[in-house]
Amino acid sequence: MFPVRYAIIDGAVVEDLMDFLSEYNPPHACLYSEPLQPELVGLVPYLLEVTPEVEKWLQWNISPWGIYLTTKATMRVLRQHLRKYLQVLLPNETKPVIFRFYDPRNIWDFLSVLSDWEKHLFLKYIIRIETTYRLQQDVSFTKLHERFPDTQTKKSKLMSISKEQYALLEVIFERRYVRELAEIMRAVSTSANDVSINWAGELFNYLRNLGITDRRSIDEIAKLFTRERIFNLGNIPHDYTIILEGTMHPGHYRAEQLLLNVNGVIPVWKRSAI
Repeated sequence: MFPVRYAIIDGAVVEDLMDFLSEYNPPHACLYSEPLQPELVGLVPYLLEVTPEVEKWLQWNISPWGIYLTTKATMRVLRQHLRKYLQVLLPNETKPVIFRFYDPRNIWDFLSVLSDWEKHLFLKYIIRIETTYRLQQDVSFTKLHERFPDTQTKKSKLMSISKEQYALLEVIFERRYVRELAEIMRAVSTSANDVSINWAGELFNYLRNLGITDRRSIDEIAKLFTRERIFNLGNIPHDYTIILEGTMHPGHYRAEQLLLNVNGVIPVWKRSAI
């Protein structure tokens, strides 16, 4: 069988996915078990064969819509394999969590913490992965698969992340988020030179140490500080620190209280495409 190129498209990111499937009907399959609840149909990942229509449709899509895969397996076999990785077991957890391996912002970082054997098992039928979000990346895994016999398989049905791998991923994601936070602050600042990666990292660590860890709170406080031209911890007003460093309420409550006191309203949060 000749290699076939597929795309995993995240319905939660691509709003017109269902309209496209209805109009062009390329060979496709939902990665989740069907039937789905009606409200979830357009929010889950779908596996599509990359026909000319699909190629053209995705060509100019700049959102983190998903990833391209190349395989010699049939769509049915590939779907069955991929479905095993929609959940993953994290260290010290008894229940698996949803795993969005098809997010182009995650796939390369995730692969970087796996051993070659683990990558071989995870990819199995996949001989190439491509992503186009921000910077195009295209990697072949043919030589990797050649190193391991096809007869060797993984016994466990559920993928587990070790403590060491999870710690590495936390560092990777933290660094990535700090870079994204700096971009958010620069978009608000009157001068991009006022905001450095170091300052974004200091602010992130300051808020995290105060128990303010959710992205919504950190993003909005970072914007507030930038508009108020606060670019180091020593310049945070005393009335701000009284609210932020209070210990009687959860972190997200303290963040909202600060935003409410300063802005008069709590900003409506929209997920960034960064």
